[in-house]
Amino acid sequence: MIERMIGPLRRHITRPAVFFPLVAGLAVLSVYGVIEVGLAMTGRWERDLMHRMEYDRELQPKVLVTRYEERLRAVRTALKERGYQAGPTDAAMNPHTAEALRSFQRRQGLQITGRPDAATVMALGLER
Repeated sequence: MIERMIGPLRRHITRPAVFFPLVAGLAVLSVYGVIEVGLAMTGRWERDLMHRMEYDRELQPKVLVTRYEERLRAVRTALKERGYQAGPTDAAMNPHTAEALRSFQRRQGLQITGRPDAATVMALGLER
């Protein structure tokens, strides 16, 4: 029974006027499917990339640098108020600031590092 149904269909499909357009249509649909899958993967990749960029932007060290610069500026200001020559308040860490910190640390009995460490910042009254 199945052979009776498939036989005429097979003869009809295998004619060149039907077969080649059918194969071309399947090829077009296959290419379209590959393109759609590629676009879906690209969209997911772009979303993941945007998520990673947002995450990386949150972790950028700019905030830490800003906090360090603010802390250094506050340390220099506190040292100048106590009579130490700490250099300009808007510059990066320099030998003048390090020497002023060492002098302050020596007079306060702190470990002499020449850096604005936690103990020095607390002794300057900038943190509790």
